[in-house]
Amino acid sequence: MEAVIGVTAAPRPNAARSGRIIGSATEIETAYRARTKRSRALMQRAARSMPGGNTRTTSFHPPYPVVFERGNGPWLRDVDGCRYIDLFNNGLSLIHGHAYRPIRQAMARALAIGTAWSGANRAQIEFAELLKRRIPGGQLVRFANTGSEAAMLAVKIARQITQRPLILKFERAYHGSYPDLEAGLYGQGEMADRTVLARFNDIESCKQIFAKHGASIAAIIYEPVMFTGRVVTPVKGFLSSLQNLARQHQALTILDDCLMLRLAKGGSTEKFGLHPDLVVLGKFIGGGTPVGAVVGRTDLMDIFNPVRPGAVFHGGSFNGNVLGCSAGLVTLKCLTASAIHKMDRQGEILRSRLRNKAASLGLDVEVTGIGSIGGIAFAADPVRHEDNPSAIGMSALYLLACLNAGVALGPGGLFAFSTAVDERALMHAITGMEQALEEVARFAK
Repeated sequence: MEAVIGVTAAPRPNAARSGRIIGSATEIETAYRARTKRSRALMQRAARSMPGGNTRTTSFHPPYPVVFERGNGPWLRDVDGCRYIDLFNNGLSLIHGHAYRPIRQAMARALAIGTAWSGANRAQIEFAELLKRRIPGGQLVRFANTGSEAAMLAVKIARQITQRPLILKFERAYHGSYPDLEAGLYGQGEMADRTVLARFNDIESCKQIFAKHGASIAAIIYEPVMFTGRVVTPVKGFLSSLQNLARQHQALTILDDCLMLRLAKGGSTEKFGLHPDLVVLGKFIGGGTPVGAVVGRTDLMDIFNPVRPGAVFHGGSFNGNVLGCSAGLVTLKCLTASAIHKMDRQGEILRSRLRNKAASLGLDVEVTGIGSIGGIAFAADPVRHEDNPSAIGMSALYLLACLNAGVALGPGGLFAFSTAVDERALMHAITGMEQALEEVARFAK
């Protein structure tokens, strides 16, 4: 079956061996199409103005994504009137859910005075001070507009400071839309004289690369928990060994904490006891607006000090804008230790329930995660979503089954909680995801 936007789906695994497999898959997909007719029509319309009807690959799934109309708290409603508990939160960029009142109020105040100007503003200064306090070891802050831009900026700092060209990153790790950091994704390999690749949780692969390229490596950039296609937590000692290896070779460490800042008030630096040279932030720090930041040591960040001879240029019309900094201030102030603990507890409950349900159904799945994030992966899937977003495997069918049950996940089976999820919403998510497992179990047999 083909997606409505013209992408041909990959063959379903084992489809040739059982007519029942095709029939079961059709039941899930048919139910999805029946409840999302307006989304289908709008996606066909979108395809006439955007490539494949899409402007963001991560939001696509076959046969077509839902078109949402509004969000409130932990809930989303689509153009067909269907309601969903949101467990993806715009790629984990809405830590307090949708239309959070304190953020709305802060943004309204900012809109009344102007959203951006070329000079500094009070919100920008206060937000920088707050980020310094929250991130252990943070001394200076530089704002950008997204996590992608912040990662680019961190790489720029590392290369300038070390006068080395190479960045070491991990296969399948996502650090935004920057070619040097897309190596190892979407079938792309290393970039000559720019990026070398190692395997996450494999310190020996890192040592081998340093043995070969050590004098040319400016920095290691890493997510402490991998969250692209699969959720992979670090094995004991890996992150500290990585840090020590970089220091041994006079390379910097860049912690990409865009996603995992949610793990503690001080983010992954606090959670895992790390001492990164630079911390990249984005996603939810803008409270639903596009904000990125780099937090680092004074001796590194001061290369941008305009009164310093030979200062490095860094522009950006909206860097540290009033609207984003006002929303970000409220976002982090409301992300308390108790709020993080509540989300973590909900994450553990959901992961446990999914493991037990899958085991009772005889499904070969892997449920992974930490704190308030998780993922469910099916052993039968021939490809991962990030390698072929149009592929219809078990993961894609599970996503459709969850949507049919009123649960919105991230493509590939990724999920995360916001502070807006209460006990009623949690039970809705558990019931819906367990029901979806029952649906795909019939497909698998």
